[in-house]
Amino acid sequence: MHKLKAFASLIVILILSPFLMAMGGGDTDGPTRIPDPEANYKVMLTDQTGSRVTLTKFAIEGVAFVLGDLGQGQAAVPLDKVREVIINHVNGKLKAKITLAQGEPVELRVKPGLMATGKTEYGNYRIPLKEVRMIKVLGLNQ
Repeated sequence: MHKLKAFASLIVILILSPFLMAMGGGDTDGPTRIPDPEANYKVMLTDQTGSRVTLTKFAIEGVAFVLGDLGQGQAAVPLDKVREVIINHVNGKLKAKITLAQGEPVELRVKPGLMATGKTEYGNYRIPLKEVRMIKVLGLNQ
């Protein structure tokens, strides 16, 4: 009876191991793969520590928009209309003050977990918006 239980346990482990291995151990491999947005925007990104990085192929969640809530609705501001985004932590929420190329500034509530990605001259880069202080749009990269 003891051998039968051991054998049954071994079978269960063998059956479940591919599923458990597919779950992975977390995101430990870094930004080896990032989204490839249709437009190639170049930005200067400053994180909360003051570190700056110049990025091409910049995107937020894989698209060339600043995404967030505006009142009871949602807005997606295209990067071609954006000059600068300043991100502040206000009362436990993340606010993005967007300076437009033309017109009045817009303020959106953004989700802290949204991922900003891009390419540096030395490799891929990603950062959650909650860790970003400022994004300055330098224009389309040729």
